[in-house]
Amino acid sequence: MNPRIPLLALTASLSAGVQALETLALEIVTPAGHRYQAQQQLGDAFESFESGTIAGETPPQEYLAIRCNGPWGALKYRLPLASGPGYLLIAQGDSLLLQIVEHSVISEDQAIAAMSVHCIDTEPRQVIKALFEVELVRGSAAAQQLQLANGYQLEYRYTP
Repeated sequence: MNPRIPLLALTASLSAGVQALETLALEIVTPAGHRYQAQQQLGDAFESFESGTIAGETPPQEYLAIRCNGPWGALKYRLPLASGPGYLLIAQGDSLLLQIVEHSVISEDQAIAAMSVHCIDTEPRQVIKALFEVELVRGSAAAQQLQLANGYQLEYRYTP
């Protein structure tokens, strides 16, 4: 099975409409084989969009957190946070800035599990790293398929 078919089919169905909208379609495949797809339609008033973590095959993972000044002392709880790819799209005059980012989590589970006498309010931290950036010219179709430094395979297609 060709892994590019879903993105190409998505793009073909978008361009088959009577009045095509300015559209960005992208697909990211992780080294573990997880597939993330996103589509963004842009209007005349489009300014910016931040996807957060693109929903994909892996659900958010739960991490341990602790609050020390609760009504009954220390309160341990679980906080769901997603890891994976995302994107940021910003309109800049006659161009669009597309930035591919990776969301990861710095877990504090071991530190919290070790707290028995002393307590410090602690939560996992979401970290966002930029992986790739490209400037797209509005009105000019663009498509590219490439391998990013962290092993992600990226394919994007911009249609005006």
